[in-house]
Amino acid sequence: MNIWIFNHYASGPNSSGGTRHYDLGKQLVKLGHSVTIYASSFNHQLLVEEHLLESKSFYKEKMCDGVKFIWVKTTPYSKNNYKRVLNMLSYTRRAYKIARIQSNRPDIVIGSLVHPFAAIIGYLIAKKYNSIYYFEERDLWPQTLIDLGKMSPKNPVIYILSKIEHFLFKKAKRIIVLFDKAVDYVESKGIAKEKVLYIPNGFDTDRTLNSAELSADIKQALDKIEKQTIAIYTGAHGKANNLDVILNSATKIWKQKADVHFLLIGDGPEKKRLVNRIKSEKITNVTMLSPVKKEMIPEILKYADVGLLPLVNSPVFKWGISPNKLFDYMGASLPVIILCDVEGTPVELANGGQVIKGNFEEELVNYLSDIDKSELVTFGNNSRSYVEKNHSWERLANKLEAQMSIDLN
Repeated sequence: MNIWIFNHYASGPNSSGGTRHYDLGKQLVKLGHSVTIYASSFNHQLLVEEHLLESKSFYKEKMCDGVKFIWVKTTPYSKNNYKRVLNMLSYTRRAYKIARIQSNRPDIVIGSLVHPFAAIIGYLIAKKYNSIYYFEERDLWPQTLIDLGKMSPKNPVIYILSKIEHFLFKKAKRIIVLFDKAVDYVESKGIAKEKVLYIPNGFDTDRTLNSAELSADIKQALDKIEKQTIAIYTGAHGKANNLDVILNSATKIWKQKADVHFLLIGDGPEKKRLVNRIKSEKITNVTMLSPVKKEMIPEILKYADVGLLPLVNSPVFKWGISPNKLFDYMGASLPVIILCDVEGTPVELANGGQVIKGNFEEELVNYLSDIDKSELVTFGNNSRSYVEKNHSWERLANKLEAQMSIDLN
């Protein structure tokens, strides 16, 4: 099969950001298929041009472990303002033009919704080449925007996004969702649940064996705190990530003189404010580091005792959760503490940690202040076993391939 994937924010190796389609693609290539990913050359995490800095060309092709990336040059931006919209529009226009001039025809096209334009490109290209179209709804737009309080359900933008979502649901041969209960969400929109395919995020079991060497500054920061109990968070620093809970808990734990240190790695719209909080409040048991290459994460996680996943309480999480960081933690044999009123998480299914559903700060302080290291080891081993059985990219790619084969025949 020849598979094309349109994902504006896809990342390859030796970069920061989501590697979902690269990890899936590697496994599909091993199964004998051809995979091409159309992605922006501008890194959304680092906010820098990553692949076409010195080039006058609007795109570049590069093979990564058998997966072909077509890096599309897009408008740079530094804030979540109109320039980010221009970035989306430039990706849409250029990726569409580049895909139309390719000499080979795709059998299956996946349009992945981080924003709707990439999913629409996928549909248009599939229509041009008479290919099968899969719509991947990674976030439940526009429901996520409503449930996180970013937009009113009466906002005209929500109306337009709802119409686009329903259109793509109707046109897709298959709808890929990342949350286990999102099948019910799609069905609630009047779509037959038989169209829905559950492919959550996963874990690359080889990544722990082939992790990258840490840079000198990161190793120095880790060496300073390695004798303490380290609770780590890796990922986006946005409002939905509820990181103020971590800072509030850190202050309370410090007052109790518990030997616990919090390590936060990543970037996002809330990071500057959080850094200012740490400075102004003199919170000494929190270290914040910049985003790192995905390949460094397993090596960093070896220093940690527990992984943290704080989330704002929102109705959107009733459909399930599937963040990359969760499976990174579990694959690294780390116990996980989820701070959110959410049911049926992988952590609960694996018996791989704790889900704190209320009084986040108090419960987190109590748990970390009186931590049982032997219990953490057991939780961590349970986590690793669970992701190997249920979330390895090899297993998920086999599931996706099986459905594609059925749809093509």
